[in-house]
Parts: sequence; C-alpha cells; structure tokens
Amino acid sequence: MDTKLRRSNIRSTQDGFTLVELLVVIAIIGVLVALLLPAVQAARESARRTQCINNLRQLGLGMLNFESAKGVFPTAGGAVEQFSNPADLAKAAYGYESASWMYQVLPYIEQQNLANMRRGDGNLNAGFVDTGLSEIPVPTFNCPTRSGRIATIGTDVYALGDYAGVMASWNDPGWDGFQWQDTVAPKPTEEAVVWTGILKKGGQVKNNQNPPQIWKFGEVDFAAIEDGTSNTILLAEKSVQSTFWTVPNSSPWPFWEVYGYYTGADWPIMRQFGALTQGTASPSPEVPIRGDDEKRGGTQSQEFGFGSAHPGIINSVYGDGSTHTISASADLLILDRLGKRADGSVASPEDL
Repeated sequence: MDTKLRRSNIRSTQDGFTLVELLVVIAIIGVLVALLLPAVQAARESARRTQCINNLRQLGLGMLNFESAKGVFPTAGGAVEQFSNPADLAKAAYGYESASWMYQVLPYIEQQNLANMRRGDGNLNAGFVDTGLSEIPVPTFNCPTRSGRIATIGTDVYALGDYAGVMASWNDPGWDGFQWQDTVAPKPTEEAVVWTGILKKGGQVKNNQNPPQIWKFGEVDFAAIEDGTSNTILLAEKSVQSTFWTVPNSSPWPFWEVYGYYTGADWPIMRQFGALTQGTASPSPEVPIRGDDEKRGGTQSQEFGFGSAHPGIINSVYGDGSTHTISASADLLILDRLGKRADGSVASPEDL
C-alpha cells in the first residue's frame, strides 16, 4: 500500500470521536450545567432582591421628600369605598386625600405625569375612564421577583403593589377594626388603636346625608414618631400567594388586593404583624410572615400580613429611609412594636 494512503487512513481514524467519547462529553456538559444552574439562579435572585431593596429605598426617600414639602407624611387615604365612588373622590372635598400613600408619593418618585392623569373630579377608577390611572404599572411599586401584577375584575384592570404600610395588630386592647364604607361613622377606636404607624388613615366621611359628616384624622409629622424614625417600620413587603400573583376574574372578592395601588386605607396597601384574635398576650401566629410559595389551600386566601417571594426574608424601609432585611422567623411581637410610631417600647431593628 502506498505510504501516503496509509498515513491518510490513520489520520481519518484518529480525527473522529467514538460514540462512547461523545456520550462522555455530553454527560460532562450536563453535570456542569447542573452545577452552574443553581448558582445562576441564585445570582439572579440576589439581583432581584437588591432591586427590591432599592425600590423600598426610593419609596422611603419619596416619603421623606413629601414630608419636607408638606411638613407631614402621606396618609393611607380614606375609606376604601370612596375609591369605587367617583363622586366621592374629589381631592379637596373632605379636607383629606382619599387615595392611598402610593398615589400621594407619585410626584416624589419622578411620576408627576402619572399623578396628573387623575381626573378633575378626583377619579382614579379604571371603570370610568379609557385608560385609568389605576391600570398603569409603576415598577417602583413592585418587587421584581413578582414583576408587574394585575387584577381583572369584570372589564376593569388594576395594577397591584407589593409593599404596604403597617397598621396595629388586632390583639391591641380596644381593637375594633377600621371602617371601609363611606356612608357611616368611623369605628370608635380606629384612629387611636388601629392607625398607630407612620402611615395612618386620613379621615372618614358619612356622605349619605347633606351636608356630609366628616372626620379628619390627625396627620403624622416627625414629632409624632416618638419612638424615633430609625426604630419605626414605614413599609415592608406584603404577603401574596404565588399562584395568585395575577388575581383572576373570579370569586371570592379579593378585597386584600383590589383596588390596587391607589386604594384607600385598607388591606391592599396596609398590613399587620401578628394577630387576628383579640385578647391574646402577644401577636398570635395567624398572620405570620409568609413566603409566596407557602401552602394556603387551593383557592385564593385572604392576605392580611407581610411576606415575600424571597426565600426566608422580607425587605423593609424605616422612617429614616434606611432599609433592613427581616427574617421570616422574626419575633412578631417585636415587629408589631416596630410598626408603631409612639408606643413607648424600646424595640429596635437590632432586636430582630
């Protein structure tokens, strides 16, 4: 045989991969992907968690700029029923803002143009305008892990937020709830017992009489935060069931989410640490800090507390604008105290 031909045959045999070698290479690649994927996912979650903290930092700064401009912090808004009643949403009709702290902070987080979309009669409801203010997502109001969330109720669409202010736990003496209707008087103890955080209800109206009867609640300035802004939680991530990040057009009525961002002083924008039972010695575990993936049953569950999509923690911002990570296993009694602006406790973030 010719020498050149023999050498050519040898090279052809040596240049190829055997099936076994190819399978080994594929197996190695699979192992590397399996090893790297958790690291990639962890890096992505870390980036999302950092952005979530930045959102809270921006909201905290917006609240402080609001206070600098007006001398008081934003309120939680009025009774939620005012939101669904266009005639009851005029900005100055009752001497207090009926829309939530999320609406009030818009101009201070570079969203003045969005705030200007509110109609002259004060209406924000998507059901009464072509493109309602309440339909438009604001990235600062959403944890990037959950991304933009919406609720569809009939033909109306509402953008949903992921951060909430703090109201008192139901185990506080005299807790009688808060009034959501706009045709009745406020609950007798709600201003003093329920709205004990930095963000409190602006007031209450009984508008089924002429003239309407109005209760304007006191506003919160720095002097009212007697426990200190560095010891008082302003906002934290709220609990949301992962299977219902997007609220379907079905029952039960999701009052803990609707009407989204600009709802008045109610569950969509205000939550509590601890208890749904009065008379307990400390906040009961009925409103724990819950992860989005924790089991709640097969249907939509009512959400009254705080939680997040981040494993084992929630993010928060305090009254001084500082951000803090809170463990999901943190003491609920301490958190309840940290949510109050003037309860005289010595609780601080270091106690968590």
